[in-house]
Amino acid sequence: MKIANEAAYLYVYSKELQKLNRKLKRYSNKAQKHLDNHHRAKTEEKKLRHQTKHLRTKVKINKILKRHDLVLSSLRHHYLIFKHALNHEHKIKSEK
Repeated sequence: MKIANEAAYLYVYSKELQKLNRKLKRYSNKAQKHLDNHHRAKTEEKKLRHQTKHLRTKVKINKILKRHDLVLSSLRHHYLIFKHALNHEHKIKSEK
């Protein structure tokens, strides 16, 4: 029963990690676009506008990265428990 539970945890955390990776890619592309627009802008008003958009996007990226690190550590934790339970069950089956 423990292996099934840990496998479920691994599945849920891996799906969440995929979702966070997609968000990171999308926001990093947006941040790069804002930075490029900032460099191309001719007036100071437009430069400031693109700079604030870039900073806002960077804040979102940092929040996603914090969540990404938490999910990754949870994934590693449950992977170790899954591996240990799998080894334990293998020993029991091989002894019979």
